[in-house]
Amino acid sequence: MNNTLSNRAERLFFIVSGEHPSLPSSEILAILEAENIPFSDVHLLPHVVRLKAPLTACEAVYSRAAMTLKCCKEFFICTSDYHEIFSKCKEVDWSFLRDKSFAVRVKRVQSFSPHISTRILEREIGSIVWNSLNGRVKVDLSSPRFIIQGILTSSFFILGLALRIIRRGVFDKRKPKFRPFAHPSSLDAKISRLFVNLSRVRRNELFLDPFCGAGSFLIEAALIGCRVVGVDIDEEMINGARLNLRFFKIRPEALILGDARHLPLMRVDAIATDPPYGRSASTRGAKLDKLVYSFLSEAFNVIQPGRYICIAAPSRLDLKSLSISIGFKVLEYHFMRVHRSLTRIIAVLNR
Repeated sequence: MNNTLSNRAERLFFIVSGEHPSLPSSEILAILEAENIPFSDVHLLPHVVRLKAPLTACEAVYSRAAMTLKCCKEFFICTSDYHEIFSKCKEVDWSFLRDKSFAVRVKRVQSFSPHISTRILEREIGSIVWNSLNGRVKVDLSSPRFIIQGILTSSFFILGLALRIIRRGVFDKRKPKFRPFAHPSSLDAKISRLFVNLSRVRRNELFLDPFCGAGSFLIEAALIGCRVVGVDIDEEMINGARLNLRFFKIRPEALILGDARHLPLMRVDAIATDPPYGRSASTRGAKLDKLVYSFLSEAFNVIQPGRYICIAAPSRLDLKSLSISIGFKVLEYHFMRVHRSLTRIIAVLNR
């Protein structure tokens, strides 16, 4: 692709999962920051992130994201009204589909725009494409070369070309139950990848999980090309992490039996971690607030200036105040309900 064309800002939209109200969009923006891809004009809608960025943004999100479903180039956005939608469709240059196969897919988010039928939209948009090309195009509903993707969200309809479809089943194959060593406190692969992405780590950089447990974060960081180091105070966990990384053919820089409050490292580029606090986790007798404070104080000296830490904690802990008191900037603060008695905070800190 011509460099000028590939670097030109395009209007893109990303269809994200509904697993959490803010984390999927934050993950996309974190990935673009990590990959040094410029973006602007961000517009957040339910299950949709719109922005301007070069097309390389789609490749970056496709290669890393855990909570994104589709990456699309936008044709237009309008109110969810049949007349306006079809008028806008007739203004699109459909010549790129000439003598090619295509299908139209329309997704409704939640129960928005109940007066609009997705089937009618798919049929009528397909007809507009067909007529604009005088029939020199093939409708293929099973394996089309191009997918024209529409989405009804809030009071809007967005239409574009699907550039990448993310098959999230690969994360299911890496669930803790499929690994040689599992622990009840282990996070699943999608959430682990999310934490890694929020840390803004880049390929070939040194990533640290100082409470590495069975190695979930290390696995996901290594799979996007990072060099990984794990630390844990529990020898059983270190041995289990070693088994799990070997299972995925990952060679860590180091797996260290040690204390996160006294890290045996000089400098790392990014940290993502989930300190012990659940029913099945052990803090080895340390009070959680003191443990987290001591770790963050140590991490402040280890993380490269200007870089990021993604950390989880139960909502009962005032993680924001602790972080600020040490000198971190709190960039993001998300709440995630785990079960009735536990809500997790996910925070992104900047050194």
